[in-house]
Amino acid sequence: MQTSEARIPPKKMDCAWVLLVDDHDDGRELLGEFLSFNGYEVEGCSSGEDALELVARRGRPGVVITDLSLGLMSGSDLARRLRRETTTASVPILAVTGHVTFEDPERLFTAVLVKPVALPDLAAALRRAIGR
Repeated sequence: MQTSEARIPPKKMDCAWVLLVDDHDDGRELLGEFLSFNGYEVEGCSSGEDALELVARRGRPGVVITDLSLGLMSGSDLARRLRRETTTASVPILAVTGHVTFEDPERLFTAVLVKPVALPDLAAALRRAIGR
C-alpha cells in the first residue's frame, strides 16, 4: 500500500471527533494512528461500555468505528444503544469485523468492513460516511 492511496485530505472541521472502539490494542492503535495522521481527532476505547461513557462525557462523535466482537457488549449492541439516543441516532457507524458473513438486517451500520481492513477502503468508507 502506498500512503498516497489511503491518505484522506485533512479537514478537522468535517468531523467533530472519531470514536474508535476495538478490544485489541494493536488494531485500535493502527487505525487510530492512520486517522490521526489524516487529520482526525481520535478517541479510542476497548469496550462498548467505555465508548458509551466517553460519548456521555465528550458529546456526539462525528463518526464511530467499532469492532463487532468486543466482549460483554458487542459492536452491534453499542450501535443499537447509540441509535436509540436522540443525540447519536444519526451518527455514521462503521463496523469492522473478521466475520466475512456478517449481515446487518437492522441496518445499524453505515458500512461494514472486513478485517484485515485495507486502509484505502477505510478511507473511502469514512469519506462516504461523513459526506466528503
